[in-house]
Amino acid sequence: MLKISHLCIDFVKNFSYNTPESVFTGVNIMKNMEIIKSYVPIADFIAKVNGEKCEVILHDLLDIEHSIIYIVNSHISGRQVGGSITKYALDLVMKHDDAKQDHYVNYIGKNEKSGKLMRSSTLFIRNELKETIGLLCVNIDITDVVKLRDELNSLIRFNLEIYDDKPSEPERFDLSIDEIVTEIVDSVLLDSNVNIMNSTQTERKDLVYKMHNRGVFKFKGAVNHVSSRLDVSPQTLYRYIKEFDSK
Repeated sequence: MLKISHLCIDFVKNFSYNTPESVFTGVNIMKNMEIIKSYVPIADFIAKVNGEKCEVILHDLLDIEHSIIYIVNSHISGRQVGGSITKYALDLVMKHDDAKQDHYVNYIGKNEKSGKLMRSSTLFIRNELKETIGLLCVNIDITDVVKLRDELNSLIRFNLEIYDDKPSEPERFDLSIDEIVTEIVDSVLLDSNVNIMNSTQTERKDLVYKMHNRGVFKFKGAVNHVSSRLDVSPQTLYRYIKEFDSK
């Protein structure tokens, strides 16, 4: 729902902009109001781009107690036209360095009563004298997204603790048994840096021992695969495996 208020010049007695040299005349106030109201199409655009989860508010700082002059999707925060500026926004305005900062983006906004969590951003609206006269505020309701993130994290459940025996590679679910055997054998050969063609019997036995410790021989057909790769007879492999198992 879109709402807009009409400000009165009488508001000038309640608040003054942050530039001491300002001369508040009816003409100046009307100019400032026109500048702020020129942001209404921008507010509509932002709300339409982001959908009903996005609230956009225009504040006129002439009267901070009733600073909200325009609001789109007011159901997000429950605020209405005529409502006041928030303490957080007021703190931003009152900072002495606000003239150096055009905006603050992606800070957390909360509604304790409704339990809603928002990703909020504020743009300073300034006049020709560089006075901060208004605010364009965007509040995106991320309550459901945060809940979804937490649910996904509970399903994913990555164990981030460090263990000495933790696998160095992510678990894969797309390998066949033959591919698993091949990967283990390839890994052992690569780590050992042994040239099979010129290797000794002791070196080949050591390779078989390392493959045995990696569990490769628990797979049916692994003996034939290793026999072919190491140029060692199956009978010799079975003898080695029996010896390793007996230790």
